Amino acid sequence: ERVIYEGISKISEYFEEMWIRTSDIRSDEYKNLEGAPKEAEMNPMLGMHGIRASLKHPDILKAELKAIKKAAESKKMGILLPQVINIEEVKKVKEVLSEIGLNENMKIGVMVETPAAVQMIDDLCREGIDFISFGTNDLTQFTLAIDRNNEDVQDIYDETHPAVLRSLARVIRVCKKFGVKTSICGQAG
Repeated sequence: ERVIYEGISKISEYFEEMWIRTSDIRSDEYKNLEGAPKEAEMNPMLGMHGIRASLKHPDILKAELKAIKKAAESKKMGILLPQVINIEEVKKVKEVLSEIGLNENMKIGVMVETPAAVQMIDDLCREGIDFISFGTNDLTQFTLAIDRNNEDVQDIYDETHPAVLRSLARVIRVCKKFGVKTSICGQAG
């Protein structure tokens, strides 16, 4: 919690408001660290990371949220939830936030980086999110069923594919209707 808070505080000096994504570390990114699982995941891109991992490790999630809450005492902070696929995940995070207490400087948002999030955007907005950020790398990968790390298919990996652009357009339309802010990250941004 202290390490996260100190890192956020240093960066936040330069901004009026920040959106902080909770952990989204794939097992292949920490496989050489002490305490990492001995078994390699078959497909880490589709495995235990993002909000699903955070909810399975609530102590780590609470530490992140407490650090963001502390930083939000002096700055506006958004909590950005990665790899969301349903409203239950948002509800569970809100339960944790109610335990530690939310302050008026804190907002909740989700990464839209899965086809499920695109299809569920109406429900996610109704659940009371404040903002979204498109994760275009994963959204493209999952929409087109193309491994973004596989050199053999890089020639057909395309963030401007009509299916990806239509997904972006749909989410933006719905978010405008609900007054939810939108932003973009990833290569397409």
